[in-house]
Amino acid sequence: RRCARRHRREKAARRQRAARARRRSEQRAAQTPLTMPGPHGSPLKSANGFRNILPMTRSERRSQRDKVALEKDRLMKRTGLAARMHRENAPRTSDGLVVPEANAAGFCSDADRFHTDVAGEEFLKRRARYEREQTNYATKREGRVKQEEQRWAALQEEKQQEDAYWSNQREIGVKDKKNKSSVPYDALTLQYAPGLDGERLRLHDDKIRYRAALRSRNLQTKGESRCGYDILNGRDKPDLRLPEEPQPQRELAEHIAKVRAEALSHK
Repeated sequence: RRCARRHRREKAARRQRAARARRRSEQRAAQTPLTMPGPHGSPLKSANGFRNILPMTRSERRSQRDKVALEKDRLMKRTGLAARMHRENAPRTSDGLVVPEANAAGFCSDADRFHTDVAGEEFLKRRARYEREQTNYATKREGRVKQEEQRWAALQEEKQQEDAYWSNQREIGVKDKKNKSSVPYDALTLQYAPGLDGERLRLHDDKIRYRAALRSRNLQTKGESRCGYDILNGRDKPDLRLPEEPQPQRELAEHIAKVRAEALSHK
């Protein structure tokens, strides 16, 4: 049974090879012109309709007997993805195995491979390193300038906000009352404040001093003996004179007169 199977496989393989050879011969026949060129370049037609085949030259017959050329031709005529990729990427000549084409990624011209200007190459390296350093410096400089501008912009914005806050506080007038005296009197210059409030305080203080003097005189005249000397030591009593009764002056007098006139006019 094994021999029979092997015999059948070999027979099938021979049939497949014969079929392929027949297809190749048909393809060659289809590519070969039906007529041969005659004299003076005119085609030579067959009278009986036979297909005339142009004979091969000696070089063509010799190339068919070349084993290497025959193997290359068979490799190029294979089918399948691998064969197609081989045909697309195979070098055109034998130099293509070690020398890539000009548009290839690994191509390097002889001028680049055999240059002798070592000093120039070192100069280009130093120049590239210097330009890279200068680019880094410029990038850092621009970044720091931008950072500084942002910092100053933030400071200016903070200053504007602070000015707006204090302007608002001045308009409200709450914080300035902490250092403002409750009376219209300057404790440093010992002067009354100008205006009606200062005049009112002046009149009030004058009245207090007047009442104090009046009380002292009443105590002297009515609290002790009515004689003109001190009964304990026999000395003369000082004559306590009353000051003039204080009256509103300047702006306060005008204001009182104005208010009194308005009040009488409403009656």
